[in-house]
Amino acid sequence: MKKWTTLIIGALLAVSMTACSSDADNSTATPPAGNETSNEGNTTAEQETKIPTLDELIEKTNAATKDMKSFTTEANIDQNLKLVAGEQSQDQQVKTSLKMDIIKDPMMIYQEMKMEMSGQEAQNVKQYITSDKIYSQVGNQWVKIPDEQTKPLIEQMQASMNPEGELEQFKKIAEDTKITEENDNYVINADVSGDNVKELAKAVMEQNGSDAQTQAMLDQMNITSMKMKYMINKVTYLPASTDVNMVMNMEQEGQKISMDMKMTSTFSNHNGVKEIKIPQEALDSAK
Repeated sequence: MKKWTTLIIGALLAVSMTACSSDADNSTATPPAGNETSNEGNTTAEQETKIPTLDELIEKTNAATKDMKSFTTEANIDQNLKLVAGEQSQDQQVKTSLKMDIIKDPMMIYQEMKMEMSGQEAQNVKQYITSDKIYSQVGNQWVKIPDEQTKPLIEQMQASMNPEGELEQFKKIAEDTKITEENDNYVINADVSGDNVKELAKAVMEQNGSDAQTQAMLDQMNITSMKMKYMINKVTYLPASTDVNMVMNMEQEGQKISMDMKMTSTFSNHNGVKEIKIPQEALDSAK
């Protein structure tokens, strides 16, 4: 059960990271043109404020990513889980908060994570992630993650920072997607259910380098609904926030597991992360 919930968290974080890494700090970007008409009475301002199509938003965000070098993202994940085995059942609430500073090339990430599970002491973890090493601190102790565990984790992280393929996944659910405006942002709303939601989840995981075990686990899941709210600034095409709600259940080894997960993410500090320096005590842990 723990691995299953961790995998889903990873998939959702990948979606959110991609939303941010797909945009660049381009304050001179012009809003996309709306659907052109032959009505000469339309002013330039009116045309510019028309809501873009999904294809137009994807094109603009993909173009903007070329100059994106770094950013900061924060996420809060709330999970309500229920485990049923025979006549016994167990409810579990898990709250996770995450903050990440990310430099894309060469890849350097600093993240702080706090996880709270009902009935257990909160766990705080700090990590530095490079293109080939992961240093992790739990409590006051730094450790270097063994190389055999590091490689697949880094590969998934690198894949999640390649936005072009990720944004294309929205085309798979175009019929379930609606674009609106909210204050200074364009909003992509997607309310997915049935086969579409599993296909979307599988596509996201495949894009982010999931292994065979993850795919097998996903095949066992019944993802009943997935709602996504993705907000993009109208002028800069930088992400403002994402909200993801998922409801799912599965059976594994005679146990029934259900989960209701909600994740909110915010993005900031575009191109503002200039340096991430690994502390000496972390480097010494590798000796």
